[in-house]
Amino acid sequence: MIIRQDLCVGCGRCQPFCPVGAISFAGLKSTVDQVTCLECGTCLRVAICPVDAIEEHPQVYEFPRAMRKFFSDPTSTHEATGIQGRGTEESKTNDATGRVGPDEVGIAIEVGRPTLGMTLVDVQKISRALARNGITEIEACNPIHSMYANPQTGDLREDMLNERVLSAIIEIAVPFEKARLVLRTAKEVAKEVDGVFVLDIFSTLMPNLTIQPRILKLLEEEGLPWRPNAKINMGLGRATD
Repeated sequence: MIIRQDLCVGCGRCQPFCPVGAISFAGLKSTVDQVTCLECGTCLRVAICPVDAIEEHPQVYEFPRAMRKFFSDPTSTHEATGIQGRGTEESKTNDATGRVGPDEVGIAIEVGRPTLGMTLVDVQKISRALARNGITEIEACNPIHSMYANPQTGDLREDMLNERVLSAIIEIAVPFEKARLVLRTAKEVAKEVDGVFVLDIFSTLMPNLTIQPRILKLLEEEGLPWRPNAKINMGLGRATD
């Protein structure tokens, strides 16, 4: 984002809306620190500027800075997936799409969050840790998938690593027997990541719409507290068997 200095009146109204504190006074006018800015667009969307001095950076859709936009602005359509957001749709609609089957466990590792953000180096720490334990395939529709330089080592493209984003998600699906390994890997690599770290588990429901008992038992055995979070999506079609 940029603030046009020829228009800015120095009211400072935009500054509290930046989640990472990238906007500050330079003399008597507000300015955006381009290193800190994550291109989330919040300052523009709130329409708080009385003189419309806030604009998108002219290079915001050019690589590699575009990574900031796609992973930080929830209204942007990710170039690699064609959908909005940092993850995929299927983890929220699994009972209709059947991406994760009854004998599988879907796991999403979410890192970063507003006011904190993260670097893509942190994402690579996670992808490398998974690869060292034989987890080299992530969901093809996930934006991170297109960023891999070497799936076998978990290395991301080097030309992306200096970029910062508000948050990112790595989504994988594994047989139930491998879920424990993934959870333990995630717990270990979380110690190396400087930022918010959240594990999501998604699976098919039991016929009575309850969570599979073995998944709850696995979480308990691994010492992972859990909070049920369900989304009911209407009009998706017939649920899979």
